Amino acid sequence: MPDYSKLRGRIKEKNYSEKEFASLIGMSAPTLSGKFKGTSFFDTEEIKKAARVLEIPESDIYSYFFEEKTELNSEK
Repeated sequence: MPDYSKLRGRIKEKNYSEKEFASLIGMSAPTLSGKFKGTSFFDTEEIKKAARVLEIPESDIYSYFFEEKTELNSEK
């Protein structure tokens, strides 16, 4: 399962609540919550919208959306 802690941190860094962020990318808050819990995943268009809203450079997208959760980074 992807580790979305960096994405969640970026949302806070940009002063958005998760509900506001979900709305900005055309998603409901429960749908976003499901993605963070791993019950569904971000599709390409959602990733593009999120990167645009959060000003994530294309070269950094992998680390926000595809970095796997490991024992090491789950202890942070």
